[in-house]
Amino acid sequence: MESFHLLRPLWLLALLPLAWLLYRWYRNESQRNEWRNQIDDSLLPHVVTGHSTPVAKAAVIVPAILWLLAVIALAGPSWEKLPAVVYRGLQERVLIVDLSLSMNARDTKPSRLERVRQKLQDILKESADSQTALVIYAAAPYVVSPLTDDVETIRSMLPSLSTDVVPAQGSVTSAALKEGLELLSQSGSRHGSLWLLTDSLPDAAAMAVALEIKRAGYRLHVLGVGTSEGAPIPAANGGFVKDRDGNIVVAKLDNTALKELAKEAGGVYTAVANTDSDIDRLFSADSSLGIAGVSERERQADIWLERGPFVVLLLLPFAALCFRRGWL
Repeated sequence: MESFHLLRPLWLLALLPLAWLLYRWYRNESQRNEWRNQIDDSLLPHVVTGHSTPVAKAAVIVPAILWLLAVIALAGPSWEKLPAVVYRGLQERVLIVDLSLSMNARDTKPSRLERVRQKLQDILKESADSQTALVIYAAAPYVVSPLTDDVETIRSMLPSLSTDVVPAQGSVTSAALKEGLELLSQSGSRHGSLWLLTDSLPDAAAMAVALEIKRAGYRLHVLGVGTSEGAPIPAANGGFVKDRDGNIVVAKLDNTALKELAKEAGGVYTAVANTDSDIDRLFSADSSLGIAGVSERERQADIWLERGPFVVLLLLPFAALCFRRGWL
């Protein structure tokens, strides 16, 4: 019992009123005893009011024991502990999804956008212990969900993601990264990361924002969607999207530029794969981020097993006695 202690020791202060009441009762009993020595036993009940009897004494002692056990139970006696990992939910993650028209290209089956939806499903499935946010962008960024641990709400929004939901087309990656960085900064996150899912070439300002992300203590990982060979972009009215000269636009994935963007922010780049190897690599890169610099001892805490509820069981027979007529 060397480990015995009370989880809430301040409850012991509730014993002070009990001590005062018992003291007052003892003083009254002492005064009655003085009269008892002077008066015949047959006359004592008629002369001294409140004459003590065994039942009367029990009516004081039983509630006092009841009070004592209740206070001990509330104080939380404990002498056994179990180690538990508490360093969870430290990772904040902002998912940034490109919804420019090129995401409708079908060099990645069934389409780049549909593949992104599938990858987002897999990412959210593994994000139960993380704070997750969702940002979409084209010409401008839009926050679909701020940082939350309710991944099911984000998951319910995925089917509605399409290139039609953004009011203006384009691919301003730098603005989207700034929006994600602001979400992490406002949350007070210390170990956050941004995951960019895109098929577009980063704009000129994106590298500068990537450096800001790194300086803030965060990382930027990039998941490239598409192929280097590319594919034409289906148009809403049929056919394919054409440039000003009437040539069909072929959207190609620039792996080199996106890899440099991730590297600038201290993150990793991977191209979308038919297996889970792509997101596994990103999760692996994040696995050390939330616990870097934290000792093994700090990652765990002692969970004490409270025995107060068992003390409450001892109260039941005493509580039943207090319902006897005249005891209170």
